[in-house]
Amino acid sequence: MSELELSELIRKFQAIQRQDIPNQITERNVVEIVNVLQRKKFVDLLFTVDGKEYLTWDQLRREVIDEVHANGGRMNVTDLPGLLTVHMIHIERVLPEVLEEPNIRLEAAELMTDEYLDSTVSAAQDVLKEKGFVAVSEFARIHRFTSLFTQNLLTGAVESGRLRAVLQGGALHTKQFVGAQKVVLRAGLLAATEPVNLTTFFERHNLFAPLVDVLIEAVRNDLPGKIEGRVYIPTYFEQDRANEVENVYLSNGFIEYALLHRKGITQAREFLSTKYNPVMEATAQGDAPKRRTRRVQAASTANTESPSVARSEKYPNAGHALSACFLSDRFLANLVVLEDLAHGDALVVDLSTHLPLSVDFEKDSDILLRRLRELHPIVTSCTLLDCGVLLHESVLPTVKKRLESSYDLQIRESGAKGRKSKVSREFGEEEEEILLRAVADVTGLPLEQYQDVLAELTSEWKVVAQEVYSELAAAAEQHVSVDWKRMRTNLQSSLGTAWCGMVIAEKGVLWATTKFDETSCVALNRHLLTDRAFALLRDILLNEGLDSAGVYECVCEALMVKEDQQKQQPPTAALLQKALKALPEQQRQSLSPLVDAAMGKSVETFTKLLRDMSCTAQIAVSGFHQLNKKVERETLASMKQEVKKRVEEDTFTTDTARSGALFALLCSLLIHSRFHVHVDLPGRAVGGAVTCLAAEAMGVAELLKECNQIITGAISGKHSLSDDDVEKLETLRRLVLEDA
Repeated sequence: MSELELSELIRKFQAIQRQDIPNQITERNVVEIVNVLQRKKFVDLLFTVDGKEYLTWDQLRREVIDEVHANGGRMNVTDLPGLLTVHMIHIERVLPEVLEEPNIRLEAAELMTDEYLDSTVSAAQDVLKEKGFVAVSEFARIHRFTSLFTQNLLTGAVESGRLRAVLQGGALHTKQFVGAQKVVLRAGLLAATEPVNLTTFFERHNLFAPLVDVLIEAVRNDLPGKIEGRVYIPTYFEQDRANEVENVYLSNGFIEYALLHRKGITQAREFLSTKYNPVMEATAQGDAPKRRTRRVQAASTANTESPSVARSEKYPNAGHALSACFLSDRFLANLVVLEDLAHGDALVVDLSTHLPLSVDFEKDSDILLRRLRELHPIVTSCTLLDCGVLLHESVLPTVKKRLESSYDLQIRESGAKGRKSKVSREFGEEEEEILLRAVADVTGLPLEQYQDVLAELTSEWKVVAQEVYSELAAAAEQHVSVDWKRMRTNLQSSLGTAWCGMVIAEKGVLWATTKFDETSCVALNRHLLTDRAFALLRDILLNEGLDSAGVYECVCEALMVKEDQQKQQPPTAALLQKALKALPEQQRQSLSPLVDAAMGKSVETFTKLLRDMSCTAQIAVSGFHQLNKKVERETLASMKQEVKKRVEEDTFTTDTARSGALFALLCSLLIHSRFHVHVDLPGRAVGGAVTCLAAEAMGVAELLKECNQIITGAISGKHSLSDDDVEKLETLRRLVLEDA
């Protein structure tokens, strides 16, 4: 179009605008017309916030794009409503159409053009040329990007070749920059003679921290040393440190872990074990051993433990990893003081004074003693105290001999001064002081330095000292041998115990007379007399014969009593008659009625006669009197527990005799539980007991009667015990035990 034509058109347009239009519509009519068009969906328009303009959606899209470009290629979505005077909901509706543009993207509520992002990548390239590196976090902070978006942006730029750099460890860097950093790091570490903390090194020399791992791997093979974590340890330093450690260890025979810790060796125990006894490293104990306080265990027990460390030609400097130090095996082998103990030149050795101060004997005793037993066999037979003191096995016998002479002299001196009362013969503080002095003299331990050790030994050996003193005191007072006095004491004690059991059993017989039939009561009396009364009468005859050694030997021979036999069987009537004849005539006449009563049929007659003879001093025992309630209760409870224990320990079998005896015990336990009396049931009285027990409202009544029939039939020979019978009997036993 020519300029003339254009000028003509402009002139016509201006003339039309100056013309007056007679049918001009008002602004209100325009709004109504637009509204009608919108309701009929002829047009789709939106209006501005001030209501002065209508926009099409395409126009709004173009204006949004124009604003982004006008703002340098980056615009926050929240700023568009104010600039375009439209509501935010209209901006949100048109955003998908805006993002259809190939060079615009939305990131974190911001619209960005590719040109803008390319400019940021170019800025990163400029920084790389200037510094050699760009931290991703710093780049994101400067450009107000998220970390993930920045990472993706720079990664894409590197992959597409727009950035000639390497993205690693949260930073961009050039190969030239890495080379320069590597030169600085290698030079610094090659000059180091001590361990270098690489983190501190990077800070001191302004090296790029994100590249620390990359640079370490790059120079690792070029360094004369090793890198552990973030610490570089030169080989020269390790060799020099190892030589110092070895010099201390070989010259002293031990080395403390604390010294190695100060030299930077954190795993001191493992370091030394690997260096000096690598084959036996597995035997080193990592945990503190449990304390053994008394006798050193025998060598046979030691053989079951893990093998101890021992030096050899291949490992001459092998040692033991203790709790606070590493102790050489040669040090233990050269403990001369233990040779003195073996040769008898010493009776006591305090190991703590011959071992390094860093050895904690309480924690290390297991390792030390196990090896000491192998090197010095004398340790096996010694007693170990808590403080590390070893006592030779001959110490106690030596102390005992010293006490015999000391106490004998004390007793004779007290007798010469007229102190012969009972109190003067009791073991008291003076005797304990003599024991303490004897222990100190024999062991050679100074009282001031080893007061606790001596007090411990005195307390432990006090019982031995009391026995020695009691024997000497008794012999001095009664002019009889110690063994003779001990026999009388044991007999008196046995008689007292047997009498208590006899009284309780007699009450059981008296109770049975009101419950059982006459035949059962006669069997009960006879059984109690031949069992408990005969045993009681045997001890009475032995006690009466103690007045004369010859008479006592004759009585023992007649009763066939063996002193080394722990539990004597009740004697027979013939043996009692034979023993009675061994006594002198006067004693024989006095004791004859008692023997006759024991062979009778009434327990009550026997116990009444025994009480009368005890009260009138016809026998040398004064303890046959009425029991108080407390003693009765305790004796009854003890007898019940004894019966219950026997029932628990035994089981029913197909052996008729054994099962019959166990069934009688079950009935005795039931009587204990139901009537609180003790009855020694012989076989003939079991039927009466079952009848009495079955009459009670008991849960086991029917089973008890059935089991009684089983046992009775087996004893009479009608049938033998079958497995089903044994099972029923066992069921009864379990029920009775649960009820007891």
